Amino acid sequence: MEKARHDRARLLAVLGTPEGEHVLATLEHRFETDLPVFQGKAGGYDPLDAMRRDAHREVFLVIRHQLNLARLEHNNTKHNHE
Repeated sequence: MEKARHDRARLLAVLGTPEGEHVLATLEHRFETDLPVFQGKAGGYDPLDAMRRDAHREVFLVIRHQLNLARLEHNNTKHNHE
């Protein structure tokens, strides 16, 4: 549990900065994580493309979730020391 907290704190230190947020936003745009997974041309569907898009989206969801947890832990720690 402590290692997970430490890893999240490191993630926050790197990606929780304005520069880190810019990098994440750029990558999310590049990998089109905001688009539906199951998209395709009219009458066509590529399951491998859907799988890749879903995998890309999942990576960013995990990163965003871990960053949110790190922010909560950081705020709780800050409030406990006041």
